[in-house]
Amino acid sequence: MNSKLLYTATVAIALLASGAAMAAEATQINVPSGTLTRAEVKAELARAQAAGELNRVSALHGSAQPAVASLRSRDDVRAEARAEARTGKLAAQYLGS
Repeated sequence: MNSKLLYTATVAIALLASGAAMAAEATQINVPSGTLTRAEVKAELARAQAAGELNRVSALHGSAQPAVASLRSRDDVRAEARAEARTGKLAAQYLGS
């Protein structure tokens, strides 16, 4: 009987302690308000896009790279992908065979 009581008390204390620890992790983040209006920000973004001032950010490396225009048409790329899929070269690239 004593061991059941001790086990129950231990589990209850562990549950209460874990609940208190989780509640203590929350923090309030105060985001400073900007000085520009939404319309001004949109206008500045449109101007920068039109002037080509925005860079692409590489998802792999996190570095900024200038946008590059494609040298081939979409139809050429799709035709090449279909041809490689028929020969099996495409699967070898991804499967390592």
